[in-house]
Amino acid sequence: MIHILKVKELLDGKIVGNEDLNIEGPCSIKDGKKGCISYIKESKYLKYLENTNASVVIVDDSITIPLNLKQTIIKVKNASIAFISYLNLYSKHQNSDLLNIGSNPQIPDSTYLGENVIINNDVKISNDCEIHSNVYIGEKCIIGEGTIIRPNVTIHKNTIIGKNCKIKSNSVIGSSGFGLYSDSNGVHHHIPHVGNVIIEDDVMIGSSCTIDRGTINSTIIGKGTKFDNQVHVGHNVYIGMNCIVCAQVGIGGSTKIYDNVILGGQSGIIDNLHIYENAIIGPKSFIVKNVDKGSYVSGNPAINHKDNIKKNIILSKLPELYKKLSK
Repeated sequence: MIHILKVKELLDGKIVGNEDLNIEGPCSIKDGKKGCISYIKESKYLKYLENTNASVVIVDDSITIPLNLKQTIIKVKNASIAFISYLNLYSKHQNSDLLNIGSNPQIPDSTYLGENVIINNDVKISNDCEIHSNVYIGEKCIIGEGTIIRPNVTIHKNTIIGKNCKIKSNSVIGSSGFGLYSDSNGVHHHIPHVGNVIIEDDVMIGSSCTIDRGTINSTIIGKGTKFDNQVHVGHNVYIGMNCIVCAQVGIGGSTKIYDNVILGGQSGIIDNLHIYENAIIGPKSFIVKNVDKGSYVSGNPAINHKDNIKKNIILSKLPELYKKLSK
């Protein structure tokens, strides 16, 4: 359903009659339906006005309408063009009965909403966004212009997503982090996380990624950074601009990754480290200490990549050396 005041605003028209109607959809003037809207472009169709069951009729300004009609009239400059504009609006809201939208949302008409989308209170969505089927958006989230959110994504409350981002299917943004306090009795207490996630402009998040919200402050993903699939980002992590994070990377809480860093697939970084600008982390590397600017490290634990190659060469020769020594 679309409220008549929204239709009036879209058509730049003037309402004559009831201004508190919800319009279910379009209909023809001859075979009108209650709760629906039709239009009249020419005076010769006025004969249908008296008997049509349409609740709302769009009419050209140039046409003189009879008095005391039961229908509500929207007068416009061009009824045909106005009805086309309504049909475009209606086509974007055909799934509205399958939506669950909270109070005080800001959702422009240019937003595409798929089936079974849930949008909580005070969510702000900018122009030209796509929110696909089964997406959940928590309260007070902000989604920037042109952002595309694919099916089955969960975005928890207070998350801020910038312009032209792409969030692929099954990712979870802003879930509670894995922060624990273990007491003297060996009981592990989960620490509540009340921060949020900020994703800046032009970021791509692959399928099935998880980005935890900050404990008190924010987890931040910088402008232009791209994630492959199945990446995990812990609470309070900062990732700078234009980084590349390959599949199955895990980043421990409160680690800071500076601009233009490349993290190879299946690499792991423990918490509270600094990975400085332009560093490269090789695939399947385990990072246990800070990585200098412009460094290329690999291995488990990670060391300078050239040194790691030398080490692996030596290790590959150990069986041969062992045979010689045993003789």
